[in-house]
Amino acid sequence: MNSPTGRTSLFGRVLFALSFLTRLPLPSWVHEMGLPEGLGSLPLFLTGLLLGGLLSLLFWVLSAQSFLPFPVSPYLRAFLLIAAWTYLTGALHLDGVADATDAAFAPVSPEEKRRIRKDPRKGAFAIVALNLFLIGKWTGILLATGPLPILLAPILARSVLPLLFAGVASGDPARPPEGLGALLLSGGSGERWIGPGLAILAAVVTERGAGGIVSLLTVGGLYLLGRFLSRRLDGPSGDLAGLLVEAGEVLFLLLSSVPMGA
Repeated sequence: MNSPTGRTSLFGRVLFALSFLTRLPLPSWVHEMGLPEGLGSLPLFLTGLLLGGLLSLLFWVLSAQSFLPFPVSPYLRAFLLIAAWTYLTGALHLDGVADATDAAFAPVSPEEKRRIRKDPRKGAFAIVALNLFLIGKWTGILLATGPLPILLAPILARSVLPLLFAGVASGDPARPPEGLGALLLSGGSGERWIGPGLAILAAVVTERGAGGIVSLLTVGGLYLLGRFLSRRLDGPSGDLAGLLVEAGEVLFLLLSSVPMGA
């Protein structure tokens, strides 16, 4: 499975996305496949679909009192969802939130910002950002009236990454992407639209007009956030990708709780 064919096929890229972006139990040979030549939005869409499916199922089980020997309060349900969310992703995206915010808001040189991003120690900006993101996600889950926002948030937040990075990189060509950022941009330009298109279509089908509005507002907000932070960092990177995933999930959940016209 270390052959280029295994890495570049859709199946191989999906397995890489699952092994890199989740903590789901996978065979050992999956983790030994190596980096694919490009990732693309469709594997990210499918990864988000699996995560969202598991989390929305848990939300539904905790909400259905007939399955449980005792009622689960909405506050406890939100806490358990966040715990499961963090476990399934290995806190990878939250680590990106911490590293990106510490570096972005530090009043130092670009070289020092790069060092801060790689420093395992966390500063005040990271601690504040982590708390705000977790509180925001907890609030969004608490306000959710059903499992659909829990299903859709991980899908949209991940599938839109290649499209976001293409826009961010084109706005700052002097800072070429690196690491995961380069991997997100290495696929074809047409494929960048497939994942977001499917994610928005799923939101429109399940939530009607409100789902489309929430999705477009989320994508727009993430683009502006990505442009803003990329200028304060050393260009698009894996840490910025992690922050945008977390921001997308929080933004989608919170916007889904706002009444909008169908």
